Amino acid sequence: MDSIYKINPELTVPIYQQLVDAIRTAIKRGTLTAGQQLPTVQEVTERLGIARGTIKRAYDELERLGLVEKVQGRGTFVCYQPASSGSRKEQAMAAIDAMLSQLEGMGFSAAEINIFLNLKLRERADEEARVKVAVVECNPENLSEMAAQLRHINGVDLYSFLLESVEEYPYKLGEDFDLVVTTANHAGYLESVLPEKKRLARIALRPSPWCLSHIIKLRPGERLGIVCYSQRFGQLLYGTCQTYTEGVDVQTPITAEEDVASYLRDKDAVLVPKAYEKYFSAPAAEAVRRFHGQVVECYYEMDEGSLLYLKTKIERLLGEKTI
Repeated sequence: MDSIYKINPELTVPIYQQLVDAIRTAIKRGTLTAGQQLPTVQEVTERLGIARGTIKRAYDELERLGLVEKVQGRGTFVCYQPASSGSRKEQAMAAIDAMLSQLEGMGFSAAEINIFLNLKLRERADEEARVKVAVVECNPENLSEMAAQLRHINGVDLYSFLLESVEEYPYKLGEDFDLVVTTANHAGYLESVLPEKKRLARIALRPSPWCLSHIIKLRPGERLGIVCYSQRFGQLLYGTCQTYTEGVDVQTPITAEEDVASYLRDKDAVLVPKAYEKYFSAPAAEAVRRFHGQVVECYYEMDEGSLLYLKTKIERLLGEKTI
């Protein structure tokens, strides 16, 4: 029970909603199966120290969503079952029959009904043909660039999440997202928390050609500094420099919260994030602007293969929404 009924009272998300999200995800992933009984309100209260009213509210919401069923005198049971293609088709045909009967009862001809249906389908296609995409990365510098590249793809509603915020509350990547994009480094973790693994898209990042060309041109003996907003981005740049430079004295990266002016005093060049002013404090940004040596604004981007893969996947999802 503890692995499913996991709550964090320090989050801003209400505890009852945390319970709903956790149980709903377990049901959709098959961890809790149809017919399985949930712990009683009293059992959860005693085990987790949560108020009875909070647990009851969560169970009531799960019942409203059609995921559980309360049986008088017996308890609360999972009732959700993934619909098979056959049963969905039968339900759709029954709904269409009911609608046609109602319209015919209002005196409309078959030709008129066909016109109305086509108009409505076109309206809905225009309104709903959007793919909701979540982008997840461990540092804000890369996250910003990944999002910027995806914004150029038509039909995308984009949402950005730092990995640590997802680790704090995984359920924010709920069922309403059509696609979750991340790097291979974080794909394993996200697979473990997503209700459906097929919604995950792995991409590869590479240093931008402009940034890499300036790093390669650094001369042996030069002292190179790295100033970033996040340590993770700094370490990424440090590894790139170790790979693509020879004889360059690459210094340990620092963040913009440290004494940037003192750090830069003995450096010949410095690497900073692209558009560093939006990340750095005013003193840190000013220290970079006053730096006497070479300033290289760096960023990582998705490679052509990753972009082609995402565009194809998004086009397919858009097609499914317009059928």
